[in-house]
Amino acid sequence: MKIYSALAAIFLGCFWIAACSSEFSSSASQKKASSANGKTRMLRVSGYIAVPDSTSGTYTANGELVAKAQVDLKAEASGKLVKLYAKDGQKVSKGTLLAKLDDAELQANLKSAKTALDLAEKKAARTKTLYGKDGATAEELESAESAVESAKASKELIEAQLQKTEVRAPFAGTLGVVEVSEGAWMTSGAQIATLTNTSELKVEFELPQRFSRYANMGDKVVLIDTEQGIKADAKICFLDATMSNTSRTRKARALLKNANGKFLPGTYVRVKLDFGQGELVGIPVPSEAVTLDANGAYVFVVKDGKAKKVDVQTGLRTPITVDVVQGLSAGDTVVASGLMNVRDGMGIEIKEFSNNMSYGVNE
Repeated sequence: MKIYSALAAIFLGCFWIAACSSEFSSSASQKKASSANGKTRMLRVSGYIAVPDSTSGTYTANGELVAKAQVDLKAEASGKLVKLYAKDGQKVSKGTLLAKLDDAELQANLKSAKTALDLAEKKAARTKTLYGKDGATAEELESAESAVESAKASKELIEAQLQKTEVRAPFAGTLGVVEVSEGAWMTSGAQIATLTNTSELKVEFELPQRFSRYANMGDKVVLIDTEQGIKADAKICFLDATMSNTSRTRKARALLKNANGKFLPGTYVRVKLDFGQGELVGIPVPSEAVTLDANGAYVFVVKDGKAKKVDVQTGLRTPITVDVVQGLSAGDTVVASGLMNVRDGMGIEIKEFSNNMSYGVNE
């Protein structure tokens, strides 16, 4: 009897333990499910702290002065140099005769060509008279007139060859060092001297993308020769239509009136441009943080742990950054990764912050 009582007690104890365990497991599952249902979805992304970046509206570049007009004076024909009028450093006007090659043979040929032309013209005149009296055929008249044209062409060819025996200044300017002497044998293409017009000089320089859109044709620039301590105004006369793919700069050229001759070609100068914009201010953000839709550009910022869509106006764009000129404030946390999955109002957890120095912004 005692044995049956003990077994009954053991059985009741086991049943009570199993019931308690089942109740505890059910309660834990309900709590876990309740916790899972109430948890807000969080997206882990990279963040970028908005930092304003300002730069002066004045830009300075380096450039080299180059003569607007400069040419190497060379012989166009071969022959003996019989007259040399050019002198080192001589100032010459347009059309001035600088050198003369031997033309004795060509002059003789020209004399013969003139005689042949005269004879052809007289023969053509007689044939025309005879043709009017039925004393010559139309074919004979055409042949005589053709001979006149051929004689004219021969004369003009020799005159063109004679012109090549002369070297004249194509524009007013100053000669450099004369490379030859009178009596020398010249071959076609042999250099005599260099002629430079220094009354107008040009300077080429590069504009970074940040400033390129502010430059216009005719804008004034200031050229500064630090060696001589002088400066002068010049005007932009050329702006390249495209930006360089490598340097992200725009080629520009300015023209300087140099009638007084103070500036010399080959001199390095400082090119100063004042765009009159005061301080150009923007907030550069990673280019991948900016998205476009039908309404324009926008970014996501993190406010109270949630993503907020903010419409922005953009300015300067580089391969890695976009300047936001309106819509962001200093200190805003901009979402810089995972943009495909971000939605307005979604919970956001910042896993890391992008380094501002990577985008050219001083922290």
